[in-house]
Order: sequence, then structure tokens, then C-alpha cells
Amino acid sequence: MNIAVVGTGYVGLVTGTCFAETGNNVVCIDIDEHKVNKMKAGIIPIFEPGLNLLFERNTKQGRLKFTTNLSEGIKDAEIIFLALPTPPGEDGSADLRYILGVADELGGLITDYKVIVDKSTVPVGTSEKVHDAIAANCDTALFDVVSNPEFLKEGVAVDDFMKPERVVVGTSSERVAKLMRKLYEPFVRQGNP
Repeated sequence: MNIAVVGTGYVGLVTGTCFAETGNNVVCIDIDEHKVNKMKAGIIPIFEPGLNLLFERNTKQGRLKFTTNLSEGIKDAEIIFLALPTPPGEDGSADLRYILGVADELGGLITDYKVIVDKSTVPVGTSEKVHDAIAANCDTALFDVVSNPEFLKEGVAVDDFMKPERVVVGTSSERVAKLMRKLYEPFVRQGNP
């Protein structure tokens, strides 16, 4: 499958690299040009045991690429993961401005069907907000929004991703459910739900 991951922080880079490891073509997108250039040069901006081997193998084999251009990064993607920061606001609630900003941009860029996946740590109801932000500039028949929370722990994130205890996907669309099952099939072969 062709996948885009928006955000190359801890969750985004581990997610993109691990999906590439199972044979998917992944484009990781970030607004930080310096960070993207480092990754293109083979330098990983975070330390996570085992990540460097997967990163190196998949960049060399052309399955893991990086860009600062959102339009270019999502062009061929069937699935777009939003792995953006959600820092706590003054009242302790999650700040959704990065996610909703990208969702707003996506609305003007989507020209064929895409599945948009909330991977960031977000409160209940965020999928509806993301859907509305995209729908403001895009035909709703061209996308679905799904929730797919992450359960990575620092120090074992690659193992957590490659051998998950469980995978949680929230959608009301059977089309999306089939696509997400296909994507996660290599990770749940050991019988985990």
C-alpha cells in the first residue's frame, strides 16, 4: 500500500518506518526542512532501539521517503496518518491546532479517495472535527476519517509496533475496516486482536 505519515516525531517516524518494513511505500512529511534533510541523509532525529536498522534498510530499498511538501507526500497515498503534536493547552486539554491545520490543508489537496487516520493522542470527538475541517474544502465522498490510537512506549516502541498487544481502529465504514485490517494483518498474525 501507499501510505503518507504527516509528522515525523516519535509516533510518526516509528509508524512510517515500521509500515515500510512490511513492504508498504511510505512518505513521511514534516514542515521542518532541516529535520527532513537530515532524514534524507540517513540521520534519525530520535533514538529508539532497533529503529536505525529498519530506517536504513527501508530508505535504501526506496520504501521510506521524506518530504516537506504535503501535496507531493499525499499524492499517491491510500492512507494518510496524522501523527502531529497535541500539546496540552492552558486548561490541560489537547491543543488540536496542528491536526486541524493539516486537515484544513488536506481538504484542498485531496482529489481521489483517501483514508485519514488520527494517530495522535486526541480526545473523543476529534475525528468529527478533522472530518469537518477536510469537508470544508473537499467532497465527503473522497475521504473517510478513522481513529487508530497508538500505544507505543519509549525504549520499546519498535517492538510495540511490530508485535502489538492489540490494534484499535474506530470507524463506521466497512470499506475502511477492510483496508485497515489489510494494513495491520502482518502485525496481528500471532492472534492478537
